[in-house]
Amino acid sequence: MFAKVPEKYMHLTRWGLVIGWLILIVSMFYDPISAQLTESKQLFAASTPTGCYQFQGECRPLTAYPLGARIFWGMVLPLSIITLLVFGHEAWRRICPLSFLSQIPRSLGWQGKRTIDENSWLGRNALYLQFSLLFAGLNLRLLLVNSDRFLLGIFLIFTILTAITVGFLYDGKTWCNYFCPMAPVQMIYSEPSGLLGSEAHRTPPKTITQSMCRTVDKSGQEKSACVACKVGCIDIDAEGAYWEGIKKPDRKLLYYAYVGLVIGFYSYFWLYSGSWSFLSAGVWNETNQMATLLQPGFFIAGQAIAVPKLIAVPLTMTVTAGVTYAIGLWAEWYYKRHNKRQRHPLSSEQVQSRMFAITTFIAFNLLFFMGVRPTLGYFPVAIQHLLSWAAIVISSLWVVKSWNRSMQRYNRERDANLLRRQLSKLNIDLSQFLEGRSMEQLKPDELYALAKVLPGFSNNYRLQVYQGTLKEALEQGSVTPARSLKVFHTLRQKLEISEELHWSILDKLQAEEPNLFHLSRWQTQDSDTTVVRPSSERRATAEETLYRPADRPPNRPIDRRPEAPPTQKNPDAQPDRNPSFHDLDPTVVKPNPQDVPPSDSRPD
Repeated sequence: MFAKVPEKYMHLTRWGLVIGWLILIVSMFYDPISAQLTESKQLFAASTPTGCYQFQGECRPLTAYPLGARIFWGMVLPLSIITLLVFGHEAWRRICPLSFLSQIPRSLGWQGKRTIDENSWLGRNALYLQFSLLFAGLNLRLLLVNSDRFLLGIFLIFTILTAITVGFLYDGKTWCNYFCPMAPVQMIYSEPSGLLGSEAHRTPPKTITQSMCRTVDKSGQEKSACVACKVGCIDIDAEGAYWEGIKKPDRKLLYYAYVGLVIGFYSYFWLYSGSWSFLSAGVWNETNQMATLLQPGFFIAGQAIAVPKLIAVPLTMTVTAGVTYAIGLWAEWYYKRHNKRQRHPLSSEQVQSRMFAITTFIAFNLLFFMGVRPTLGYFPVAIQHLLSWAAIVISSLWVVKSWNRSMQRYNRERDANLLRRQLSKLNIDLSQFLEGRSMEQLKPDELYALAKVLPGFSNNYRLQVYQGTLKEALEQGSVTPARSLKVFHTLRQKLEISEELHWSILDKLQAEEPNLFHLSRWQTQDSDTTVVRPSSERRATAEETLYRPADRPPNRPIDRRPEAPPTQKNPDAQPDRNPSFHDLDPTVVKPNPQDVPPSDSRPD
């Protein structure tokens, strides 16, 4: 959806949000106006039945306070999360003020050319680092910057300067991909796709997809500005990046422990004060949080517990995150065990994805009803109920959309979209086999069957289709040369393309399109073992390539001899007539023994 919005409009939007954010930061240090809106009986005034709020056994009066902290924590951040859930990462990454500020060095021509090696410590542990920064940030908010406007202003300025520094030292969106503490939250609420998000894997070749880096040339045309700072970048294809990393342990920690962070964060307001009204009223008046660090951090059952707040906050967050992480792992184990007993079990990736979807639904509604809903007292009751139901409906629709997504479905859609375009380029009249249907109406399995058993579909045609598919995927940047063998495993099986032929086709593509193999396009490599092409074999027009695996077989020329037409699969069919498309239905055709699913698609 937002991927198609012109960059010039998004650029203006980013500028507007940055200016608004900077004004909000200035208000943390000087704000003589907004406190008037929190005076008694005003729009944002806090109210309780007793006219005061309970804090550790005391009834403290409700007083006016500047709105800066409340606007940032209670309005800006919840709206950001709703944007992620509804519109997906492609909307947020294109308007995020912090991302925009981190790219200032690039705009000035000062950005460094370094990128993070995927095999380095940071490349392998980036999500752990970002989750740790998120954990530290939530603790810091409870301890110091939740309502202390001066400290909050310092914290926000420090964050902006850090993002700009990373943007100065590293190329691309290194801040967003490796350091930003908001990135884990973005992943949770936008994967595998936002409710209204676009589908990058269905787009035409050379399309600027989703939130990928882009710029506008002198003629006013948008072009990609991607520098390959991350393999499997979420900005290019969010769902592809999601399935690529879904089984990694850091994802499980992120999803399951995040629910505990939400519970622990909002529960602590009650554990600290002894009253839920502290969240919606008195907490916004606390302007010297530094002085409370060594005071009792718990007040339970009318008794203050002599654990300093400095220790009580991280203790609470650690315990709740640990408990929900353990519960998540147990629920996942139980679900996988139950799945194995089913007659038609789901793949392990889909089981994992469903667990993550349930976790996101729980986290979103906990965030709304524990954190946002209590602060909406300035709205009429009817509006509060409407917003509550809207949160439930939106999150439910998102779960419905995500529930039936699977890696296999994603791969079929991606391959079918590529295959459809390649079949359309062939010099063959396909209309006689489609019975009035168009190529766009064919399902992925039907396209596979058509490509494989079409009468007269020679070896040369199959190679032409597969080569076009590989070329298009490389042009889109959705796959690296080193990973292409694994990514197109299913398609190779369907078209009966051997691994040796796959590498031969890549060699041919490198000779014809050397730009697709420049190291500048694939600055960071995946974990597959690769070797550099020997210097004697390098093309004069191309840079070194790294796609050739160490164990790949010797290069052999592609066999272009036409093969015999495929044998008739249906013994009752008449061999002297042109078969209709129903004759090619994959449910009727006898499967080839070699057409087995890839090992990573089998259920656990």
